[in-house]
Amino acid sequence: MKLTKRTIIYMTGIALLTTSIVACNRGTPEERGERMVEKVTEELELTATQQDRLSEVKNEFLDMRKTMQTNREQTKTDIQAMLKQPTLDRNKVNSIVSQHIETIHSRSPVIIDAIGNFYDSLDDTQRAELREFIDDKMEHHTAGVFDN
Repeated sequence: MKLTKRTIIYMTGIALLTTSIVACNRGTPEERGERMVEKVTEELELTATQQDRLSEVKNEFLDMRKTMQTNREQTKTDIQAMLKQPTLDRNKVNSIVSQHIETIHSRSPVIIDAIGNFYDSLDDTQRAELREFIDDKMEHHTAGVFDN
C-alpha cells in the first residue's frame, strides 16, 4: 500500500490530536480517552462502526501509554542511580533510549493500522471536518514555534 505524503501528514495529525486530547484533559487516561471518543463521535456524527474503529485507536494509545509508563518507572530509577555516579554511563543512556525507541517502533504499525482503519471508514464530509479540525489544532500548537 503506497501512502501519499498528505495521507501520512493527516494520519500523524490524527495521532497528535488523539494524544493531545488524551493527555491534556483531567481524569484517568481511560476517562480522557472515553471523552475523546464521545467528542469526536458527536462532532463527526460517527456511525457505530466508525465509533468502534475510533475506540480501537484509543485502546492502542492507552496500551502504548501503559507500556511506556511501566518502562518509565525503571528508567527513572536508572537515571537517578546514574546521576549519583561521578561520570555519566553513556552506554546505559543509549540503552535506555534504544529501549524506548524499540517500544515505539514495535507498536507504531498497530497504531497506524488502527488510525488508518478509522480514517478509511470516514466519508468525504467527515474527512474534511477532521482535516479542518486537525489543521486548526496543528496551527494553534505550532504558533510561534517556527516564527523568527
